Amino acid sequence: MRILKNSQTFKLQRSSNIMIVNEITMKIIINAKDGESIHSLANRIGFAYSAVYNWVLILEKYDVIRIIKKGNKNIIKINKNTIYKKFIELESAVSVIEKDDEFWKLIKNIKLKIRFVRGTAITIWTKGGFVTGDFYDKIYFLEVSEKEVNPLKEILKEKNIDYTEDKLINKRPLVYIISKNNFKIEKINDLPIMPLNELISYCKNLYLDNVLEQLNLLYNLNLNERYSEIYTNIKK
Repeated sequence: MRILKNSQTFKLQRSSNIMIVNEITMKIIINAKDGESIHSLANRIGFAYSAVYNWVLILEKYDVIRIIKKGNKNIIKINKNTIYKKFIELESAVSVIEKDDEFWKLIKNIKLKIRFVRGTAITIWTKGGFVTGDFYDKIYFLEVSEKEVNPLKEILKEKNIDYTEDKLINKRPLVYIISKNNFKIEKINDLPIMPLNELISYCKNLYLDNVLEQLNLLYNLNLNERYSEIYTNIKK
C-alpha cells in the first residue's frame, strides 16, 4: 500500500504487498514516545524488536517517525503529520466500537440490580424503531440500586468504560449512572430494562407522542388516539 503525501485525506493506493495499517503499526504510533528507543518501545508493546524496527523504518518513509542515532541506540522522533493523525482517528473509532461491544456483553451477564431507562429504554422497547439521539451517540442511561453503584463503577473501570453521574463528558460509550432503590426490572433479549408501563408514563410526562405512537403500534396498547396515527386515519 502506498500513501499519497500530497492528499489532505488518508488515501491508500495499492502498489505493493505492504499494508501500512496493521496491528504493529497501530501499536507503534499509539504508544511511541518522543526520545524513546526502539528497543524500549518494542518491550512496552510486546512485539519482537526486529518486527518493530522494520515497521518503524517503513513509517519513517512516510514521515510519520524519524530515527535519530544516539550512540548505539535508535531514538524515535514523532512527526504528527496527516498520516499520524489519521492513525489516531482510526484507533479512536475502533476503540469506541470495541468498548461498545464489551459494554453490551457485560450488561447481559452482570449480576447487579440495574436497568435501562430514559432514551435507552425507548430504543430497546421500540426495537430500534425509534432511536433517540443519546442512544445514537452511545450514551446509555442506567438505573442502579444505591448499594451497588460502587461495585458497578469498579466493573466499568476494569473494562475501561467511561461513566458519569452528573454532567455529560466527551467519552464514548458513556454510561449515565442513576442511583435508585426499589425498582422493577423486565428483560428484553437478556437486557434489564424498565417495565413498559413505566416507560409509557415517562413518555406521556414528556409529551413524546412519536414514541408513544411507535409503542402503540408494536404492543397494541390502545393508547389515547392523540398518540396514534392509526386512530386518526380511521376517523378520517
